[in-house]
Amino acid sequence: MAQLVITGNVAPMSRGATQPPERGRVWIDGDTVVDVTRGSRRVGGFSRATEVDVGEATVLPGFVDMHNHLAYNALPLWTEPGRTEPWLHNKHWPDADTYTESITEPAWVYAKACPEALLAYVQVRAMAGGAAAAQGWPTANRGYRTVMRNVDAEDVGTGRDDLVYTSVVTKTGEALTTAVRRMAAGSGFIYHCAEGRRGSRVLADYTDLDRADGLLPTLLAVHACAVDADEWARWEQADAGGVVWSPLSNLLLYAETTLVDDARARGVTVCLGSDWGPSGTKNLLGEMKVARIAADHLGYDLTDAQIVEMVTSNPGALLERCWHRPVGRLVPGALADVTVVRGRGRGDAWTRVVAARERDVALVVVGGVPRYGDSSLMTAAGAPPSFTATVGGRRRRVAMPDPTDPQKAWSWRAVMDTLRAVQQDPQQAIATAQARASAGPRFAPDADLELFLDMPDTRRTGRAGPPKNPDTVRIPPVPALEHDAAYFDLLDAAPIPDGVLAPLRARFGS
Repeated sequence: MAQLVITGNVAPMSRGATQPPERGRVWIDGDTVVDVTRGSRRVGGFSRATEVDVGEATVLPGFVDMHNHLAYNALPLWTEPGRTEPWLHNKHWPDADTYTESITEPAWVYAKACPEALLAYVQVRAMAGGAAAAQGWPTANRGYRTVMRNVDAEDVGTGRDDLVYTSVVTKTGEALTTAVRRMAAGSGFIYHCAEGRRGSRVLADYTDLDRADGLLPTLLAVHACAVDADEWARWEQADAGGVVWSPLSNLLLYAETTLVDDARARGVTVCLGSDWGPSGTKNLLGEMKVARIAADHLGYDLTDAQIVEMVTSNPGALLERCWHRPVGRLVPGALADVTVVRGRGRGDAWTRVVAARERDVALVVVGGVPRYGDSSLMTAAGAPPSFTATVGGRRRRVAMPDPTDPQKAWSWRAVMDTLRAVQQDPQQAIATAQARASAGPRFAPDADLELFLDMPDTRRTGRAGPPKNPDTVRIPPVPALEHDAAYFDLLDAAPIPDGVLAPLRARFGS
């Protein structure tokens, strides 16, 4: 197996952000961190290893995006025209007049007509923000390869498919009992829970869990923004699990967000997730900045160091309870995921990481393999065959294999040309999707890939399906990978946050 040594200012996060980065090395053998050393000390058995020096950049555990819906990330931000009042909860806005035409139908066409290109685009977008692992992958008619770590399906070499369960759909009755039984047996449960305004009916998602004895250490409640301080107190500290905070999406839709201080007071571990294209940031660099803006606006007791923990050691601690393997920390035996960031601006290392933009992500290593980064560092790190793309004004290399030949690199032009062809002629793309689906047995191991959407559509009896009138389908242009002026223009025009998110543009220097 390949060996890689990364030299730089290493922040192992072994005890969170309690120690600042210092000059050292991360020693990787295959998918495992063998050691992390300070100064000039070397580790035996690495005489033939590839070594890369990232200079003064900060070497961190690979960022983990703990909440996403990746199949929707080729879509721009969405707001319902004329809507100025906050939505009550996540059962409310899927019934909006423009939801189906703006979100479900375009996403369905991409997922069915060009799933390979869609998966390539969303992974590059996530890695451009430093993510090495993500939650929220679309299910499919057969298996598919990813270059990022798939939180939903990771088996950590065990061959088991029960380490983590996920659900966007609210669980009740026997389904909830089954979920609690699985958690009690050690499986993680990443559960969209109590997403909406405080006082709304979705609080029942959380109180039902409480009554079913489901507030457990292996629960990762996504959003939980409808949970008030008294309800957070129901979660016993001895059983504290996690909550996944997506503040931009919460503020954009509900004008409220998770009571992070109250959750943390119960010992609940807080992670960050960038959510999806229609109401989220483009990547974790964006979500970290929104976490800073929201904390300052709402008076949360939150440092930049703790925000960095929310994308590294915090998700790592929760996942380790299910995977029984260190992740989110650079320690011996950990999964070999690494993110290298050039800090931006002034302040301590953590403040400069939170301030970083897409152009400041220097390298992303997944499972010991360099997958994304500066062309020079990718070459020095011995990356597999890669294509080039410009992100944040910097030339990048991306090790993304061609779906027709895993030994060759794909082409970024081919990826984008495919997506743009779908966007420009959705009617032809729908015909292509139908042809792919009818080419043979849909669920055969060698069938054409077909992705399934995970978000509901109440105007389609709760299920995201094909367009009812293909002739009327329109798809907006594919957004840029990075946070750009077009993104901020849409964000500034959204009335529900009432200007709270306006500082995000300046934090990206746009």
